[in-house]
Amino acid sequence: MTTQYTVTSARCLALACALLAANSTLADNQINLSLIAPSQPILVGQTIDVKMRATSVSTDQLVGNTFVIIDSIIKWDPSRLEFMGISTAGSVPLLNSYLPSPAADYTGVNEVAIPKDGDAFYTALANFGAPITVSASGVQVTTFRFKVLTNFVGSTPVEIVPTLTIRARADSVVYDGQVPGLDVIGDLAPALISIAPPVFGDLDGDRLVNGRDLAMLLGQWGGSGNADLSGNGVVGGDDLAYLLGAWTVSTFDS
Repeated sequence: MTTQYTVTSARCLALACALLAANSTLADNQINLSLIAPSQPILVGQTIDVKMRATSVSTDQLVGNTFVIIDSIIKWDPSRLEFMGISTAGSVPLLNSYLPSPAADYTGVNEVAIPKDGDAFYTALANFGAPITVSASGVQVTTFRFKVLTNFVGSTPVEIVPTLTIRARADSVVYDGQVPGLDVIGDLAPALISIAPPVFGDLDGDRLVNGRDLAMLLGQWGGSGNADLSGNGVVGGDDLAYLLGAWTVSTFDS
C-alpha cells in the first residue's frame, strides 16, 4: 500500500507541475517512441524482449530533448503472444517504471496486474528535477516481455497506439522536461515479431537435423507422419535420403 501511494502521489505531483505552463506552439519538437523486436526470428514457446526506445527529433534545443513522463498504450494479439511483464534491465534510470495497478488505473486498460487481454497501460516517471535526456540516437525506456504462444504465418505486431477508451480515455503522451505540460510525442513505431521458418528435416523442433530426427524417422518407417519428407504418404528410403542430405542443418540457436 505504501509503495502504491508513493507512486501515485509522485505521478500526481509531476502532472500538476507539468500542467502549470503548457505551450502548444512548440509541439513540432518531438520525441518518437519505437518498439524494437528481437533481431532473429523466434520459436513457439520462447520468451522474448520487446524494447521501447525514445529518440529525439527537435528543431529547438530548448524542448523535445528531454522527458519527465511517458504514458504509453501497448497492444498485441493475445492469441499469439502472452504478456509476461516489464524489465528495467539496460534502461535509463527512472523514479518509477511500472504498469498502474487495476485499482490505480482509472482508464480500465489494465484489467489485472499483468494484463492478458491484448492491451496494457505503461508509465515511465523520471526523477524530480532530473528529466531524462533523449538524443537523436535514442535511449531505452523499458522492456516488455512476451511469450510466443502459437505458430503463425508472417509477423504479428506489438504496437503503441495513440489512444484507447475502455472505462475512460487513455492517451499515449510524452511530457517535455523543459516546458511544463507540453506533450512532445512524435511517431509511434511498432515491433514486428516473426516466427522462425522450419528447418527441413528437423522432426523434433530443436532446429537441428541429427540423430534424434533419424530415430523419429525410423520409428515411423513404413507408416505416415512428419518424417514423410517427400510427401508421398509413406516414410521410407527417399525420406531417409532427404534427412541425411539435410544433416547438421541449424539456422537458429534457441
